[in-house]
Amino acid sequence: MSTDKCKDYCSGTGMVLRNHYFVILGGMFMVYVIFTMSGTHDTFSANTLQASNMSSGIMKIAKYLKPEFVFTGTRDNVQVLLLTYMRSGSSLTGDILQHSPGAFYVYEPLHSLGNRNPSKFTIKFANGTLSSKITVVTAVPALSANVTSIDNVESFGPIPVLLLTYMRSGSSLTGDILQHARGAFYVYEPLHLIQQGVVHDFPLTHPNGRIRKPPFDFAEVAYDNLYNWFTCNVTNIPVLGLNDAFMRKGLKSRLFTLCMNDIHGKMVAKNAINLCARQLQAACENSPFRILKTIRLLLSDVRNLLEDLPNLKIIHLVRDPRATLYSQSLLGRCSQKEGGRNGCTSKFCKRVELDVLEEERLLKKYPGRIMPVFYQDIAKEPLKTTQKLYDFIGAKFTQEAQEYVYNITMAGNPDDCSICTTRSNSSEHIDTWKVKMDPTFQEIVNDRCNYIIQRYNFDNRPTT
Repeated sequence: MSTDKCKDYCSGTGMVLRNHYFVILGGMFMVYVIFTMSGTHDTFSANTLQASNMSSGIMKIAKYLKPEFVFTGTRDNVQVLLLTYMRSGSSLTGDILQHSPGAFYVYEPLHSLGNRNPSKFTIKFANGTLSSKITVVTAVPALSANVTSIDNVESFGPIPVLLLTYMRSGSSLTGDILQHARGAFYVYEPLHLIQQGVVHDFPLTHPNGRIRKPPFDFAEVAYDNLYNWFTCNVTNIPVLGLNDAFMRKGLKSRLFTLCMNDIHGKMVAKNAINLCARQLQAACENSPFRILKTIRLLLSDVRNLLEDLPNLKIIHLVRDPRATLYSQSLLGRCSQKEGGRNGCTSKFCKRVELDVLEEERLLKKYPGRIMPVFYQDIAKEPLKTTQKLYDFIGAKFTQEAQEYVYNITMAGNPDDCSICTTRSNSSEHIDTWKVKMDPTFQEIVNDRCNYIIQRYNFDNRPTT
């Protein structure tokens, strides 16, 4: 890359060049090249940035960025452009550079611009000026399969999706179906361990070094964590949550666990956590659909997210309360310690009633952004109902996704486990409660949960 071309590129992006240094990571051959404005350069193997050679690798980069700039911050007016390619080690290299004293670092400043058609939208700058004629050049071309097709600034941004539901209501299956939408980033029960930490007043440590100390308001902690996941601020997610075994249930969220296993013992734990959190953050940022599933909140706990995240979609998954409570009782949720059958029934149905009333209020204020879904419909008509779910969030129901949904719901594969996703035939197990549930227990639920049963017509519910 010549100096003249570099000037052309940088002027096209609105940058002002003075005494610039360019750090270029060659993706194909994994060779690191450092350019200066005088055209001098040097190369060194990517292996120098592996954990065993980290110090020498950093020192070699520092040599070409002037030691007094990198380690003392005394040199003024030095701009550095890290020009690279996807999956070429840029997150790690950029993070190394930003830790020089006095550094100001921006990660992928062209990310949003590179994914838009400049002829179809207007850019508003921080100083208030507008421009509709801008030529956009990207340093790292976006993959079309991982970017939503958005034509105007009003619909700008990724789609956050919250699957809000209850224990034993089909959420594991539904969440797995949703995460197979192309470009989805899915986190299974992100509040699981965090809730336990809050209950026991554990300090919450974050990858960025911040420590949040008790006492806690769980609703507040939960809201912050959902917001941070939806905005891909992974370094501000408590380490307790990132280390949750449930992270392995997401096709992309499991990257954190894989990263930690891969570098175990190769660097200080806090540095490893920060590095792996940043890698997961990059995966999240490149995903047009960010999907979270939780059974731990009321709909009223997340109402403000609809205001704070204008693109947020909420899927409210409900199952016949008799089926849900029968299944919960098999796991000990209706034991005497839990208040017996009357106690668990009253507690559960009150919670669902509150969510139903809140849903009706919110739909008036935010029409089209909350979708009630019934597990019976997913179980009996999985392909048809999945199509409706994908339409609601704006995802394409690809052939690959259709085949996956068929295989986990209708192909006769063995059932996995109580919180797994494969059902040999999803339509066969949804009415098991009718023949196995104790008649006295059925009567208790029929009486206490009558509003929900009638509201959603569970006794005579047609399939979608």
